[in-house]
Amino acid sequence: MNIEESFLRCTACEQDAEHVVVYAGRFVSQIKCAGCGAVTRLDVSEDYLPDLRQRISSKPRRLMRRLRRDPGELASSLPRSTLSKPGRMAAEFRIVWRSRRGR
Repeated sequence: MNIEESFLRCTACEQDAEHVVVYAGRFVSQIKCAGCGAVTRLDVSEDYLPDLRQRISSKPRRLMRRLRRDPGELASSLPRSTLSKPGRMAAEFRIVWRSRRGR
């Protein structure tokens, strides 16, 4: 899950305002207007699982690329990222689930 801020026109209040854009994997799953608080959830569940499968299958290749580029950086970041990954994946699944249910 990745969270970005962007300046967009809100479809609810019709104002140009800061928005918080939430990604589930590579897909925008939620947009929240900082001005009026309107939340738009996008159902990404159909595209999310095939994308997740591809991300998982390409992980060994991406790790090897990082190892060749900077072995020290990989060695120092891998333990921390390995421990935090289950929580990050759970948060990503929750975002996809909420967008699917329309909550």
